[in-house]
Amino acid sequence: MLVLGAGLAGTLLALELAEGGAQVELAGGPMVSGASGCSYGGVPWWAGADDAFGRLLGAAPAQWSALQDRYGDLGLSSSHLWLHWSAADDPAAVAAARSALATLPQRPAQHAFSAAELWRAEPLLAGADLAGAVQLPYLQVDPARLQQGVEQALARLGVERSAAVDAAALPQRLEQVDAAVLCAGASSGLMLQQLGLTPPVQLRFSWAGVLQLERPELSSPIIAMPLLGARRQRELTAGGPPLVLDPGLAPGPAGGLLVGQTSWFDQGLEHPPEPQAEEQRLMAVARQLLPHVAVAAMGRISLHQRAVAYSTDQLPLLGPLQDCSDIHMFTGFSGAFAQVPVLAPLLAGAMLREEWSELNDLGVLCR
Repeated sequence: MLVLGAGLAGTLLALELAEGGAQVELAGGPMVSGASGCSYGGVPWWAGADDAFGRLLGAAPAQWSALQDRYGDLGLSSSHLWLHWSAADDPAAVAAARSALATLPQRPAQHAFSAAELWRAEPLLAGADLAGAVQLPYLQVDPARLQQGVEQALARLGVERSAAVDAAALPQRLEQVDAAVLCAGASSGLMLQQLGLTPPVQLRFSWAGVLQLERPELSSPIIAMPLLGARRQRELTAGGPPLVLDPGLAPGPAGGLLVGQTSWFDQGLEHPPEPQAEEQRLMAVARQLLPHVAVAAMGRISLHQRAVAYSTDQLPLLGPLQDCSDIHMFTGFSGAFAQVPVLAPLLAGAMLREEWSELNDLGVLCR
């Protein structure tokens, strides 16, 4: 099996295939250099619908614990998610979003905070432009620790590691394996086009930008995201603004903070957004959420820009491509750190048995 892409999806799938007895090659650069490496790493296991797929997501915490039992430290820690809103947000939209949270099928424990309570609970946010927040239970996976843990596990299982496969060499490589899996996120569609194959119609990509404040003293266990986050809604619509900006905070690798997220929907893979303007937008988010932290106290500031894949129906794409059964997909995630760990064993098992009914029943089989 040739797994193309060594991010979260590729590494966990390679582990499952190797555990199942397959000879596996995992091709791609380190996880920390891709989209997984600058993700918030949150595990929203309670966010699924009241259906088979949503109930499967509810097993994500147990699956992460099982993975750590098998492979050692993978960077998993307990956290809280604060879904916040500001006084400028539409009160009716805030009320509707909070009502939707109250009816989540998994019934996660929730606690509402006023602005003053938020500031007391996390002094870094003191004076921030927040009107309130709802706290939910959360898990976070640190990508740097995950990378270290899975590389050791891959080596123990005999998974061959190789550099990313060049597009020109891809057709020849595919002739040398029984099956290949595209786990390369936004590049998966481009790979299919280079092979003369049609990508699934649901597969899209956007450019994501996040700012990393690398001063360890700014560390916080809280992940904060906007209650009225714009990215998910924009992914569901055929049109809309080319840019959405979601003000958020999350613990960064090795301390520090990750700030904000921009999402661009009109940039080609070869043309990332202009970095200086992108950094200025995200610095505005830092000033909004961390008004008492001077720029000089933020330490080294790094902009990370990554192309990320998504599916227009918010369901991932798994399994054999309809017009080429030797090429499989494992991409298009919404909440990858909850979806990938529970789906990787199912995809690996389906590939090894060539039995696809379970994935089809979940509605995620490549379509």
